[in-house]
Amino acid sequence: MIMKMYNCSLMIFLLAIGGLLLASCEKKEVMEYEGLDGIYFDVQYGAAHGDESVWARQNYTYVSFGTIEAEEADITMKVGIAGSVKDYDRPFRVEIVADSTTAIPEEEYADFSEEQVIKAGENHTYVTLKVFKTARLTRDTARIQFRIDPGEYFTLPFSEVGNIPGRWNDTKTQFATSGNPALHDVFFNNILQRPAGWGANEYSSYFGTFSPDKYQYLMDVTGYTKAHFEQLSAMTQGGRGTKIRSIAMKDLQARFNKGYYRLQAGDADGWEEWMLEGNGKMMWVPGISWWNENTLPEELVKQYYKPQAKE
Repeated sequence: MIMKMYNCSLMIFLLAIGGLLLASCEKKEVMEYEGLDGIYFDVQYGAAHGDESVWARQNYTYVSFGTIEAEEADITMKVGIAGSVKDYDRPFRVEIVADSTTAIPEEEYADFSEEQVIKAGENHTYVTLKVFKTARLTRDTARIQFRIDPGEYFTLPFSEVGNIPGRWNDTKTQFATSGNPALHDVFFNNILQRPAGWGANEYSSYFGTFSPDKYQYLMDVTGYTKAHFEQLSAMTQGGRGTKIRSIAMKDLQARFNKGYYRLQAGDADGWEEWMLEGNGKMMWVPGISWWNENTLPEELVKQYYKPQAKE
């Protein structure tokens, strides 16, 4: 499951003079104020080891297919109300904002219904859809922006929702969003992200500096999956990191040797045997001494190419 949404405790919003007053309780009752009840996106997620009941409200949802093996993912977005619980259903709509959406309908998302409802006795509901991994998402990030149409039973009283008492104040900022609680953005891509097993920063003593190209290469040459690379303890304590590096070293060196012998034989295209990063530099892991991760193949061609003398 990509996102865990909180649906246990009740957060009550009261629009008061001079600001927004928020309170919480365990009963399905909400304090009333004059005018129509308010409605807003109240999506929550955070650190898995923490108490999800105090996760902060988030302005967007992000799905990284680059960290999971799935071809599709289910998205769940919580919508809450400010005002009072009623004994009858209250419909509203959620629209996709076309001008702020880049995802391709049916191809990259589906199973979305604009018609939504706060059911009798409830103070929230969940809007759901399914998103799909596509080839273009290995380089692009898709976006879907949702907007609440409050209908006849609700209004949109909030221009923004800040820190809610009783919750953490750790709103994510990887993607820029408006912060308007009537809007919620979903971002998703298939760009490989640095796995937990790589270590605490971009550089790993096993694999060198992280790049999506190197990560994909290591999976291809070893047969290990994203799930394997996410297991930090197996990398550092189980010897997996050493094994992966050893396999990669042998493969990269073998590729280099083929190119080297071709260059020595006068074949100027021998460098095509070598594995390169997307930035054009030589693929490298610690332990290889003939080149480093900043070496360009043309530097090695200049060093090892031996054109044959014409007869």
